Amino acid sequence: MIVERLCGKFNIVPRKVYYRTIRCYTTSQVIDKALIVYFQGEHSFTGEDVVEIHTHGSVAVAKMLTRSILECDGIRLAEPGEFAKRAFLNGKMDLTMAEGLVDLIESETLMQHKQAIRQMEGELEKLYSHWRGMLIKILSFIEGYIDFPDEEIPQSVLREAKSIINNLTREISNHLGDTRKGEVLRHGIVLAITGETNTGKSSLLNYLTMREAAIVSDIPGTTRDVIEAHLDIGGYPIIVRDTAGIRESDDPIEQEGIKRSLVAFKNSDIRILMIDATNINSVNQTIAHLLNDVYTIIVINKIDLVNYKYDSSILPCDKPIVAVSLLKQVGLDRLMAEIVSYAEKIADPGNVPAITRERYRNSLNQALELLQLVNLENDLVLAAEDLRMAIRYLEHITGKIKIDDILAEIFASFCIGK
Repeated sequence: MIVERLCGKFNIVPRKVYYRTIRCYTTSQVIDKALIVYFQGEHSFTGEDVVEIHTHGSVAVAKMLTRSILECDGIRLAEPGEFAKRAFLNGKMDLTMAEGLVDLIESETLMQHKQAIRQMEGELEKLYSHWRGMLIKILSFIEGYIDFPDEEIPQSVLREAKSIINNLTREISNHLGDTRKGEVLRHGIVLAITGETNTGKSSLLNYLTMREAAIVSDIPGTTRDVIEAHLDIGGYPIIVRDTAGIRESDDPIEQEGIKRSLVAFKNSDIRILMIDATNINSVNQTIAHLLNDVYTIIVINKIDLVNYKYDSSILPCDKPIVAVSLLKQVGLDRLMAEIVSYAEKIADPGNVPAITRERYRNSLNQALELLQLVNLENDLVLAAEDLRMAIRYLEHITGKIKIDDILAEIFASFCIGK
């Protein structure tokens, strides 16, 4: 056993912690004093016998221990994702749970962590396995009557089968109609800040990031490209983009920046439209056309310079209007609350399982299309084949059907050691 080569012979038994001196296999040099734990297959992460060595958190210790272990015959470094892949192949988790583990490792905010934990604990696996089980039940009915064509299917059986198919079709359709909340939460909610020049867009970015992420200047057109920052706002991952100010310009570089600003605004999930309180009566027409875009927050900045009062005839819109002073830091709590409110609507799936990957969505769409083709009144052989293929698409998601290319891509995205 490798452990005995590193710390001498001793009677190691499962589920006990041992304190031992670790020595280099070839030189007997002391590497560290460590804790040794032995897990038998049924109790380990991978489903195989595993020994864990818990050393002190030293880079030198880790390097020396790794080098010493690799000097033993038959030992190699694990490939990225190999532990999780072995756990999957040994039936300790399905693919959705393995990908939930990836999301947990990569999670940066509370809401991402919450979603990853739910998936890692089998929320999606339970749902898709339930649907698969119901389809297998119907398929077994149909194949039984295909094998005995002289037997007429009782109407009660047909009604039950049709009811199950209709219910599953509705459930899958509702599941797919989630406005991609799970995927948005995984990747981050894009928030674009736009408006005319010198309205305080860069100052708002700097306030949100709590650092000088963008240059603040009184010179119009200072920001000429999209500046991006990744933030945690209210537990949601927010990708904030500060864009070039919108105005009439003959400068081709600034014109390109303005063009990119409008594209970034349209392609974002949340839009903040900055307006100068001192110039509110002459809002640029391009800006005016953006007032009622979906998930837009109108921010009136520099209210410390004027006696501001909202006038619906000047800014006719049905979106939240927040009056702030970035200089005096007035009204910003309400702005943050509005951002979080939109984030909840865009990326919080609530208590229902969320689709977190495009490959799930593609397979579910294929399964749904096949279920919509099933006709139990006509050719049962065709109906059985449609059901069989729908089941296979559900199995593609969970990995009950193992497709090497998919497995290689999924586990290659893991970090080494997972």
